[in-house]
Amino acid sequence: MRIILASASPRRLEMLNQCDLSFDVIPAHIDESIHEHEPLKTYVTRMANEKNQVVFNQYPHSCVISADTIVVLNDELFGKPIDDQDAFRMLKKLSGQTHQVMTAMVIQSSSFKEEVLSVTNVKMTSLCDEDILAYINTQEPMDKAGAYAIQGKAGWMIEKIEGDFYTVVGLPLNQCMSILRKNQVVDLQKAQ
Repeated sequence: MRIILASASPRRLEMLNQCDLSFDVIPAHIDESIHEHEPLKTYVTRMANEKNQVVFNQYPHSCVISADTIVVLNDELFGKPIDDQDAFRMLKKLSGQTHQVMTAMVIQSSSFKEEVLSVTNVKMTSLCDEDILAYINTQEPMDKAGAYAIQGKAGWMIEKIEGDFYTVVGLPLNQCMSILRKNQVVDLQKAQ
């Protein structure tokens, strides 16, 4: 069965490549606006579902994997920064705090559809303005929810996590592979 990753995220692509999966990348382009008074868990799950449905409608005989990741601190959504000042604002607020990273994932084929919402607590160390500015100058924060990449140059900023590391990167990999195996989309023994 053809597997499609409905995401342009290079991190999600890299994670699936680690599993030696054969898949195509077909990003879904949707309106990612949040609805007024929409709970953040509902929002991130809706985004993953909408991305999946757009691609699945085009390729109904495939298995489509989609995901959406948000960073949340005190019920405030931290998406991808729009510019350097926005990245600074986010990192300043996250500095010294424990926040949540929520990744919703949807996997759908003609025979099944499964949703996962994975939440990981992340404690960021206290950062001085110079640390934040130096990190922003690397340009790494610019396409990341919460303006940082735990697997990249921001790794040293993370004091501890409670939960799944890959959820923070953008795809709960263990749960993804478990769903694919359980539904006989992939057989890891054959892939090795």
